[in-house]
Amino acid sequence: MINKITIETDIISLMEVLNQTGNSTVATQILNGTYEEPRFDRSDRASVPDKDGKVRQFFFVSYDKWKDEVHYNYTDSWVREMSREAWSKLELWSVHVRKVMAQEILNEMDDVVDTEHGF
Repeated sequence: MINKITIETDIISLMEVLNQTGNSTVATQILNGTYEEPRFDRSDRASVPDKDGKVRQFFFVSYDKWKDEVHYNYTDSWVREMSREAWSKLELWSVHVRKVMAQEILNEMDDVVDTEHGF
């Protein structure tokens, strides 16, 4: 059980403090006990292809509730951030891997068919 505390201050001072947190809505919800961290998939994600067509695996590191940002990294990189919304729109890494594997199987089947027909 969380013990409640009483804060004795004027509303202007309280709002000034809340506004300095970077996200006064989250701060107010924390203070009144209603804050719930948003639910989103923290599984590894696939980056969009870069100019060379390479897709990187993004690893979830943490979530910043004050900025509504996901912190992530990938092999040999510093921790970076993006909005939770952008993170949620990226394809799951597991889905990306399955698509790549399926494409490789299709390519092998095309090669077999081409060889059998003398193409």
